[in-house]
Amino acid sequence: MKPAALFLLTLALASAHAAAAPTPHELIAQLGLQVRRALSSTRPAERAVADAERAVAGEIAALIHATPGDAALTEADDQGRTPLMQAVGGGYLPVVQALLTDASVRAAINMTDASGETAWMKAQFAPGMTLVACQPGTLTLDRYPLLVPYLRRMVSLMSNRKSVTVGIAQALEEAGASRDVDAARRAWLARCPNTDPDLRNALARGDLMTVLVNDALDRQMRFNKARAAGLASIPQRPPAQMKFINPVDRPASLTALRCASLPRPTLPGALNWSGTLRLHVVAATRAGIVEAADITVASDDAPQPFIVDHFRGALIRALSNYQCEGDHVFEQEFQFKVE
Repeated sequence: MKPAALFLLTLALASAHAAAAPTPHELIAQLGLQVRRALSSTRPAERAVADAERAVAGEIAALIHATPGDAALTEADDQGRTPLMQAVGGGYLPVVQALLTDASVRAAINMTDASGETAWMKAQFAPGMTLVACQPGTLTLDRYPLLVPYLRRMVSLMSNRKSVTVGIAQALEEAGASRDVDAARRAWLARCPNTDPDLRNALARGDLMTVLVNDALDRQMRFNKARAAGLASIPQRPPAQMKFINPVDRPASLTALRCASLPRPTLPGALNWSGTLRLHVVAATRAGIVEAADITVASDDAPQPFIVDHFRGALIRALSNYQCEGDHVFEQEFQFKVE
């Protein structure tokens, strides 16, 4: 073989390696962004969401057909989650169904992640619909921008004729998932320490998923009505001591995430203040959405609280437009300088 031909062959092999098919983890992480964009567009959103979910389910089905039991189908990520757990957490019923056709996925169905949660437990939490049950502090005027993309997904999940959350739980149980209601209840309270006393009492008596979904829908509807009516009873911000990110979740640098959109904070209007302010953010993403964030002052000399509120509001609006793949906790620091 001539050297030139050998060189061309080497390039072809390198290109083929670079274009390797995405793993199930990567497909599901990318699906979150696709769903978010579909729900934000003017196109018929439900059809676009369904098409995106079917496409990923088809790619996973093709992988299973070609290489049944492929290690990538049950591989755990850095948080101990399998692709099945990812698909359950995102509310992607067609993807869950595709994964469960593989014998190795069914054999590993009761694996636990780093938090001790199984796929079945995550299905009971119905995370696409129960954020405000887990984080009631999001129902404030201060945090409302973070709710907008989440609410679009909630409406999408509710618009299906057959409940997606129930369908996922049934698919898991039919595939052999163990039901452990007490362990699931403990896991919910561990991941959601801000759960209020009334909900804690209700969880002790009723079906986990039903109680959580009903509680979240009731809270959200009451907040929406009060906000639309301009009621002064709506809290401006969460309690100062409330933390949204569980201390056991160690944040990664934002540079470790794959993000398609990271808009800069934009300050609305003029501000009668000059100086430098540093704010530290620890935030949690899920399925392309920043759902919660703790924002603390990192400057040695903090300005007056209303100044901090002004900049924190700008940060929250920016975070609401972040689009990052997968479910992660990350940290980021911002410095504002006004002369």
